[in-house]
Amino acid sequence: MASVKSYKFGDPGTPKFPDDFEILKKAVLQVTDLKTNHNKYYGLELHEGKVKGALVYRVFTHYGRTDDLETNPNAGQKEVRFAATRAEAEGLYREIYGEKTSARKGYKELALASSKIGSGKARGTSSGAVDAKTIAKIEAGKAAGAAPAPAVKRSELQPALAALVKYLYDEATEALTTTVQAKITAEGIETPLGVLTIGQIEKGEAILDELYDHFKKKTASRAMMESLSSDFYTMIPHRIGRSRAMVDAAVIDTLEEFHQKQETLQLMKDMLQVNGDKGTVLYDSQLDGKYDALKCELGPLERTNPTWQEVADLVQKSQLRTRTIRVQSVYSVKRPVEHAAFAAGVPNQRLLFHGSRIKNWVGILSRGILLPKIVVSLGVNRTDAGWLGSGIYFGDASCTSAGYTSPGRPGTRFLAVTRVALGNVKDFTKITYGLSAPPAGFHSCHGVRARPGVTSQFADDEYVIYDSRQQRLEYLVEFKM
Repeated sequence: MASVKSYKFGDPGTPKFPDDFEILKKAVLQVTDLKTNHNKYYGLELHEGKVKGALVYRVFTHYGRTDDLETNPNAGQKEVRFAATRAEAEGLYREIYGEKTSARKGYKELALASSKIGSGKARGTSSGAVDAKTIAKIEAGKAAGAAPAPAVKRSELQPALAALVKYLYDEATEALTTTVQAKITAEGIETPLGVLTIGQIEKGEAILDELYDHFKKKTASRAMMESLSSDFYTMIPHRIGRSRAMVDAAVIDTLEEFHQKQETLQLMKDMLQVNGDKGTVLYDSQLDGKYDALKCELGPLERTNPTWQEVADLVQKSQLRTRTIRVQSVYSVKRPVEHAAFAAGVPNQRLLFHGSRIKNWVGILSRGILLPKIVVSLGVNRTDAGWLGSGIYFGDASCTSAGYTSPGRPGTRFLAVTRVALGNVKDFTKITYGLSAPPAGFHSCHGVRARPGVTSQFADDEYVIYDSRQQRLEYLVEFKM
């Protein structure tokens, strides 16, 4: 590679190359290395053109620091190298690719639905091993682009429902774009390098799973945690910062950090899911489309409705430790898929509470409450998936579930009132890690709250199911505390 002269793209002395060329190969590479504080990209393309009937070849490169692209999409250095034959050009391309992706350099190839770096001809096209679902979405977008744009319709949503939909989507979008180095555009989740694919997010998940496995087994050194964290950020660009303190703090090495990263990846998948096949829901300002994308029936209840008062009383009167929760709004919830799958034959059904951060509600309403990979208790460093294993947790005191919520910009929070089919319940007074199902003969587990006359390691009553079909959302409650 050293024997092939490189030219700065656009310099007067650069050999001429036809504007009408074909891109034979291309790759977008990225490396984040927390140890060396590197956060760099490298775009690589092989071009074929024709001059007076003869084929000519060049290798085009574009490289620089990834975070510089946020403020200047044309940042970085662009260079070209020329070759006499296709075989020579392909050899040069392979040599550069191999050197950049070697263990010494550490670059990884990204799968992007639409690239934002490289030559003008490469920008806006997919790059890397794009998954089938993303390819289908790209094709659907092309077909939609050929058709005339539909007339903008006035929203048919009730004002209260429209306000809720806007609130939840705004908070999810804000949470995503302030954590991940990305923004929401008409094409989807767009990073400085291009639009992320589902496949790219799944690569990030695989690295996080590997890192978490080492963390649980305590088999990873600090250097390994740093290296795998770097690999994660290479796949899923984050806003890390440039100072040494910020870079050191970015190493994923606590249970809370694993939980946060898992939530971020789930949020990304949720946002891509609700974005629809045509990829316009998030970018389109029409709230009706955003509501339809949830595939969830939401109904604002008036304060004069007896059900509003029943739900508000259930929330406010169940408080044990605090008396600060004040209900602002109540919405009926029905997810048709969830209702159809609900284990109605399991007895001992109760209305229990489930709280979550403000950014998660677009996902919860659109796909339901998921069995978690990681559960974090408030104020306690857990060493496993949860005090009663990896299940879905509920509380019978609203203040317990409210502790897992976070406020949106207007200052309100949300929790769900959920119908839970507890069936035969196994009581526990001691923390029991590692459960993935209730004991034989039981449908659910109950961490019994410590109180006078009852010695227990549980500060609050915690009800856990291990089959998502044993719950369905009934109400969404907006509150302040």
